[in-house]
Amino acid sequence: MKPENVLLKQQGRSGIKVIDFGSSCFQRERVYSYIQSRFYRAPEVILGTQYGRAIDMWSLGCILVEMHTGEPLFSGCNEVDQMNKIVEVLGMPPKYLLDQAHKTRKFFDKVVSDGSYVLKKSQNGRKYKPPGSRKLHDILGVETGGPGGRRMDEPGHSVADYLKFKDLILRMLDFDPKTRVTPYYALQHNFFKRTSDESTNTGAGAVQPGSIAISSPSVSSTSSSTAALVPGQMLSASAVQHSEQQSHDDRR
Repeated sequence: MKPENVLLKQQGRSGIKVIDFGSSCFQRERVYSYIQSRFYRAPEVILGTQYGRAIDMWSLGCILVEMHTGEPLFSGCNEVDQMNKIVEVLGMPPKYLLDQAHKTRKFFDKVVSDGSYVLKKSQNGRKYKPPGSRKLHDILGVETGGPGGRRMDEPGHSVADYLKFKDLILRMLDFDPKTRVTPYYALQHNFFKRTSDESTNTGAGAVQPGSIAISSPSVSSTSSSTAALVPGQMLSASAVQHSEQQSHDDRR
């Protein structure tokens, strides 16, 4: 998934269509080892580990941030640059994932003394911020009314709205595809609710999908905060429902 492949069905308030399934395959097949546009490429693809449908949820998380800020979240010029930019925001991948990956040594060095990992030094002199120091909290403008404060005091742009949005994104950008939020649980997230009872865990780290507060098995409409935080309401429940429908067809 990438922004160019998410289209409006009509001008203005609209449902969406996802296009371009040229790289799709049955869930049990792996047609390509090199897949996804770089800006939206999941870490399991970059690291050369087994991938599945969860790569699309990673891409969706990247897309939602880009729709909100107007800029790609991870705009790497190559895979090494891409991984460094991911780590700047999300911190280091879990050690157990790096231990399993085929391409870990392309991006990380292993510390002999304790078996931990550090990023390789840049070969071209490019400097990066320390792991996890470029906070998603600040990128989204959680406490400033959006990036640059341009949505300050507008409906749907309260700190509470932004915290729910950030929490949803962090669940989509979980390094581990096994614990990354699924389409079903994403739809149950408080970001999509209209009710005033919208408490949610807004911690800085990704959370297990099972801990998401849920109401009912389906969501019939998007919340006012969804429409405001994502311009043009390009994200509707149908965006994630489309991915869920693909799973019913046993397709990635």
